[in-house]
Amino acid sequence: MTKGPRPVPVRADYPKASGLALERAAFALAHQAALGRRGEEIDSFIPADDAVAKEIIIRAVAVPGSTTGSGWAADLAQQSFGQYLADLAPYSGGARLIAQAQPAVANNPENPTTYPTRAGASALTFVGEDAPIPVSNYTFNGATIGPKKKMGVILPWSRELSKRSDAVNIFSQMLREDLAAGIDTAFFSTSAGTSAAPAGLLYGVTAGTGYGGGDRDAIDNDLTSLSDVVATGGSGNVTFVMAPERLARLRIKAPDLVRALDIAPSAVVPTSRVIAVDAAALLVAVDPEPELEASDEALIHMSSVPLEIVSHTGPTTADPVRSLWQTASMSFRLLYSMDFSKRRSTAAAYLDGASW
Repeated sequence: MTKGPRPVPVRADYPKASGLALERAAFALAHQAALGRRGEEIDSFIPADDAVAKEIIIRAVAVPGSTTGSGWAADLAQQSFGQYLADLAPYSGGARLIAQAQPAVANNPENPTTYPTRAGASALTFVGEDAPIPVSNYTFNGATIGPKKKMGVILPWSRELSKRSDAVNIFSQMLREDLAAGIDTAFFSTSAGTSAAPAGLLYGVTAGTGYGGGDRDAIDNDLTSLSDVVATGGSGNVTFVMAPERLARLRIKAPDLVRALDIAPSAVVPTSRVIAVDAAALLVAVDPEPELEASDEALIHMSSVPLEIVSHTGPTTADPVRSLWQTASMSFRLLYSMDFSKRRSTAAAYLDGASW
């Protein structure tokens, strides 16, 4: 019996990207730099069965150690980063909203992009034969988004830590926590927008006051009052965001609500604060191609409030400063751009002083 010729695929059968692939690619760069083995093939730092992680690094040749290269490797990086953000949802309320919000395009580096919004909808009507069809009459407003703002994280890393058997788990947890905190700090801020950062979802929103008593009535009243605000004129699907310890209490006091509602934890939300958001009323633009880079030669200010190493206006000297080369250390940097905007002012609400 003879076999027919094997069909030639129209499109190459590329491996499927996942959030884990991006995480592995990031660790591979960090691990390679920490051990001082930059000249070696990246294969020895990536599991043999993860072709996507390898391609994210090797095929992106436009910038060393970056995922912004052309070709299908860039597509893999986009898919991996998108999936990685989705994987952050159990840890980050902001990541949960990104997954549910209206995707937006904000590629103009200088000017915002305007999306039309409207209040309500015009219902279709039955039209008789030869009768004129009514024309919908809308009043449009504009929700602007962009230009996207740059976000970034630097993880310092020692050679000793990189040699530990659980180094990949430590690195992954650090990266996950830092990204979740960065996204949530931006989303749930009460600050106005600047040239460097978008306005937080809670900017211009008046805080409500939690219902007293600390019992089930207090829980029901708090969640109902918030959902009434954000659901009116919206999708009716409300995401509640609260501190992890608040969510833990809710699991004890009202486990039925935890099962029925969409609730996300966020470590940056104050313990007594509860936030409600209609994700469908948000516009979110996320750079699909993050930049990954590792260095063992940089001089960095070891602070969560970074300064110039030496300011020309002072001169002010940053402290403490670490030489990665002198201390046999390295740093991993991830950069990405994003912006978000509310399509209506009542898309987010919050209260302080929750008693439960």
